[in-house]
Amino acid sequence: MAKNNQRTRKIQVTDTLTLGANAVVRKKSGNDYAVLLPAVATQTLTTTKAVLASESGTRFILSAAAAFVTTLPEPIEGMEYYFYIGATHPTTTHTIKTTSSANIIVGNISTPEDAAGSVSVVTDADTVSFVANKAKHGDFAHVWSDGTNWYLHGMCAVQDAMTSTQAS
Repeated sequence: MAKNNQRTRKIQVTDTLTLGANAVVRKKSGNDYAVLLPAVATQTLTTTKAVLASESGTRFILSAAAAFVTTLPEPIEGMEYYFYIGATHPTTTHTIKTTSSANIIVGNISTPEDAAGSVSVVTDADTVSFVANKAKHGDFAHVWSDGTNWYLHGMCAVQDAMTSTQAS
């Protein structure tokens, strides 16, 4: 009988396992390795919400016809959130706003609707809006913070389906 020289190693985590920023977890499948990504938190929103710092990385699905406001927390370096229009398109405008009307959202909103693609530059905004009767399933806004600003990358199927405004 041949001796198996391979060792089987199992790690069982009962509470929390913290890995460094560059850590990669792989699972061997046959002669190949698959990278295992951490689970991504997803939350469906149908009403007003103040997003928590602890929810960084969450994908929020905005899924209600009636308008509601989602408020970002104070910026902390490395925090990020994703907001997507769900299957229920808004018939009134959904907004994502800063907590203190600080006009600290900067970035771009783009659309492939016209042949050249349109880009709207967002400078010193306080609010990002998914516009009523224009925002479509899959339109999204991704915001990331350096601790001072919220950097926006937005994409919408219909031109002007996503806009930004500055607090007065």
